[in-house]
Amino acid sequence: MKISVIVTNYNYEKWLRRCIRSLLNQNFNDYEIIIIDDCSTDNSRNILLEYQDVDKIKLVFNKSNVGVGCSSTIGAKKATGKYIVRVDADDYVHNDFLKCLYLWASFNNSHAVACDYQEVNFNEDVLDTISQKKNPLACGILYRTDLLEYLGYWNEKLRINEDVDMIKRFKKEFKLEYLNIPLYRYFKHEESMTHRGRD
Repeated sequence: MKISVIVTNYNYEKWLRRCIRSLLNQNFNDYEIIIIDDCSTDNSRNILLEYQDVDKIKLVFNKSNVGVGCSSTIGAKKATGKYIVRVDADDYVHNDFLKCLYLWASFNNSHAVACDYQEVNFNEDVLDTISQKKNPLACGILYRTDLLEYLGYWNEKLRINEDVDMIKRFKKEFKLEYLNIPLYRYFKHEESMTHRGRD
């Protein structure tokens, strides 16, 4: 397995199908999608169960709400891919998202590579194209799985900014490279945890 995609979800029923659809429509074959539902109180569980028979998808339902950092680690420990990349359940990705990140990482023997992203609104209009290097995002970073394991994955105690902590710890020992192509779609809205974290 080349890539394990980790999707963390908490009450994102409105956007969950869009995220999953974009991940299933990749121009890339050797990957799995691990979706961790963090004890959602909306209709997320029923939506996810629609995909329980899809070969590429593994579903995990947390028994209690543990936060993004812990949920990401739960997913990472179930991953079989050489690389791991996170995608938030309210976001979505370009069809060549996995292909481009994997090609870069494999040709350059990268420790990790991050792509740029576009902020989009409810109508999926592009509001801005943003550099991961200048404005880091929790998602859209392809990490080597063995290096994440070495670092102990994401800090399970952090409810927010677990991504900032991970990038800081990762860059102390390894190299994070940047692919200046906006392959990730960051959905900017009031309920977005990343948005709140960045403000």
